[in-house]
Amino acid sequence: MPWDGTELHVADVEADGSLSNECVVMGGSEESVFQPAWRSDGTLHAVSDRTGWWNLYRREGEDWVPYREEDAEYGFPQWGFGLATYAFLDDGRVAVVVTRDGEQSFELVGPDGSRDVPDVPFEGFDPRLRSDGESVYVLAGGPATPAQVARWTLGEGTNVLRDGSDIDLDDAYVSTPEHISFPTRDGAEAYAFVYPPTNPDVKPPDDERPPVVVFAHGGPTSATYPTFDLSKQFFTSRGLAVVDVNYRGSTGHGREYREALYGEWGVTDVNDCIDAARYLAESGRVDGDRMAVRGGSAGGFVVLSTLAFHDEMAAGTSHFGVADLTRLAELTHKFESLYLDQLVGPYPDAADTYEARSPVNHADDIDAPVLLLQGDEDQVVPLSQAEEMVDALAGSDVPHDLLVFENEQHGFRRAESRKRAHEAEIAFYGGIFGFDPTDDSLPELDLSRDGDP
Repeated sequence: MPWDGTELHVADVEADGSLSNECVVMGGSEESVFQPAWRSDGTLHAVSDRTGWWNLYRREGEDWVPYREEDAEYGFPQWGFGLATYAFLDDGRVAVVVTRDGEQSFELVGPDGSRDVPDVPFEGFDPRLRSDGESVYVLAGGPATPAQVARWTLGEGTNVLRDGSDIDLDDAYVSTPEHISFPTRDGAEAYAFVYPPTNPDVKPPDDERPPVVVFAHGGPTSATYPTFDLSKQFFTSRGLAVVDVNYRGSTGHGREYREALYGEWGVTDVNDCIDAARYLAESGRVDGDRMAVRGGSAGGFVVLSTLAFHDEMAAGTSHFGVADLTRLAELTHKFESLYLDQLVGPYPDAADTYEARSPVNHADDIDAPVLLLQGDEDQVVPLSQAEEMVDALAGSDVPHDLLVFENEQHGFRRAESRKRAHEAEIAFYGGIFGFDPTDDSLPELDLSRDGDP
């Protein structure tokens, strides 16, 4: 994958469009190169993780010189096109979005190693910076600030050009996250953002700790940041805590942390999500008997694996999650055709591992209720994965239900689909954790046991 090994080639373009003098100037099988770009003076720049961290470099002669060599990430996993974490300024500096210890900031770095941190009202940044030399344009937000298109100009500060949402949400209802590190069962360290229950209209019982929902992000080579997310606020405003986990394998903590999931997909990420919830329960911040896990795609795989191979969670909600690794390896799209070779093992040589880690093959070991949400036009994790899971759970004593969303693909896009999914999920947790969501419009779930509602 591009975050594993890439090569940066340069060449002369002849008048007829052909290339000459082509050569590799950076990268290799164990070095990831991100966002090569020419400054207007002809200096080639690129981000490389040759030190184990994605740092920004410029080419001087035959040498690559770092702006700042540090344990910080100036790169991003290239799941799509057009990503840019840096942009050039006319004064010789470079505007960057950098991640340190899992948290993002907007900074200006100079060729002398200088670092300036402008005062901007944002905590999360989309990796698509653009600059006209004097100003930098960003899509950014924060825990209580929906994503906005903004312009930052030296000497003038920040101007919002366009709000990303017309939602008028009182800050008193917004849960502000705390970034934590927590110990894992194998002596390592992982990271998460903790969102406490927040609703000024409700006083929680003095003798009761809140339930917690563990968010497992997709990718799995992705990351979560403290940006405005109505899904999290939906739960925290209704009395649930949320822990949003950057399990090992996530971006933002260096190459070693990212590669810790290789060969361990469905093991290390699952353990880290459980350990995050355990850590909060043991510290008295949440109720250890009322813990649930939710996630989409690879995060849905974490959900199903957590329920199939562990018993700490009282419930799980899989949004278009992977249930059968073997089928995924056989049917996955071209871009990810060899991704599972790293995450699980070469297929079919490691077929036994694929079978052993597939939750669908261990449905008999699931004791906690399961809710599956799936789009009927999903081409990445097709509906058949969820249907196989339901078939495997049929006849068991485990309450389960599958809600299929018409005309939805990998990730729900329509407002009505998202609304229905959240209403179903809060009703699901209410029935399990023993609280009333107090909304008569919530859908009734067919949480079957032995085929009977």
